[in-house]
Amino acid sequence: MEIITFDHQVYQDLANKIERIADYVFKKESTYAEEPEMWLTSEELADLLKISTRTIQRMRKERMIPYSMMRNKCLYRFSDIEECIAQRVVSCNPQTLDEFRKGYWLTHKSFSR
Repeated sequence: MEIITFDHQVYQDLANKIERIADYVFKKESTYAEEPEMWLTSEELADLLKISTRTIQRMRKERMIPYSMMRNKCLYRFSDIEECIAQRVVSCNPQTLDEFRKGYWLTHKSFSR
């Protein structure tokens, strides 16, 4: 084992840099949590999962996927759909989800932030 010695000032500088990095990471984690929820229409969800809107309707009827009714439209929270995919209720490629998320924020800029 090798013993490394530091000058007191060098150690303080290193500790300060580590503290700034930790603050940055915690700030980024909290920023992600503040991101607004994505709501998908039946058509958007069908495109994402590569299934028909009729299949979405059947899954709603069988209570396989959670949804909300707003102004006579069925809307689905993206986080709920991710959870269904994780539980293998619905199948989807994870890369497709990331691409969809990026595309969603590009086309819905007025609603984000």
